Amino acid sequence: MRAIYIARKLGLEAYGVAADKHIYRGIEAYELREIAARNKDFLYVNVFRPKPTFLGEAIPISGDGRLTNDHTKQ
Repeated sequence: MRAIYIARKLGLEAYGVAADKHIYRGIEAYELREIAARNKDFLYVNVFRPKPTFLGEAIPISGDGRLTNDHTKQ
């Protein structure tokens, strides 16, 4: 849920899938960490409002993928 919230607040169309939650050893620590992470991310997207960073020209997602094939790393 947190990732979807962040993405949508940053202007992305995001969807999630359901996950089967299990109770496991140490879940209390996970839940405390998640509370802290939710508060941090709320501040991040609602107060600081980061500007997007683009590392180059936009690459279309259509085509066969050769445009992004890096032949220098074989």
